[in-house]
Amino acid sequence: MPILLDTNVYLFAMRSDEGAAFFQSRFLPLVFQTHVSSVVVEELYAGALDAQAERLVESYVGTLERAGRVIAPTFQDWKEAGRLVARATRKEPSRKSKLQQLLNDILLALCARRIGADLFTFNREDFQLIHRYAPFSLKILRYR
Repeated sequence: MPILLDTNVYLFAMRSDEGAAFFQSRFLPLVFQTHVSSVVVEELYAGALDAQAERLVESYVGTLERAGRVIAPTFQDWKEAGRLVARATRKEPSRKSKLQQLLNDILLALCARRIGADLFTFNREDFQLIHRYAPFSLKILRYR
């Protein structure tokens, strides 16, 4: 089964030795199943504020890009994202501003669903909210 990793999984790996060790033990064995979303790529590059961080992002992303395992939201994914925000806002109007802030996460979840991937994240609350309106294979991670 393919897997997708949320941005926070990569950030955890990049920001500490503990995170790097966790990433290597948990996800290195799954490297041939791993895909990367263009949504995550944008977030990683946007957060790479120095040359060292950019090189680290390139090392993660470049390997998957060269292997042809980059997934991008389609027009249908964008349509479904808009519908999901509207549907969730009708049912939970108090979350309207929160839902609009979750667009990248919604697109990531829809990409995971489209390719039949497990989506790994540390972000339980936001992705469980999305999952209520667009079921997909969600794997919640815990910081140690």
